[in-house]
Amino acid sequence: MEEIKENKFAARVTQRERSTHKEIQMAKHPGGRPKKNDEVKQSEKVFLTLTKTEKEKIDLYVSKTGESIAGAIRRALKEMGMI
Repeated sequence: MEEIKENKFAARVTQRERSTHKEIQMAKHPGGRPKKNDEVKQSEKVFLTLTKTEKEKIDLYVSKTGESIAGAIRRALKEMGMI
């Protein structure tokens, strides 16, 4: 494998300076976040139909707390011991 030149302005070589995909994959820190395992990954979807009044109450609650709608529902389900 060919020696990679050091960047004269940086202490390490940037990804842009790497010439091949293989070199990027073999780099010590190729970038990106680690993949989540199945226990943590939130991949399942649930659809919920509400009345207009129920939705307005949820909107009011999340606007006060700064929480997302999904986060508020998930937290409520956890507090109830359902999940």
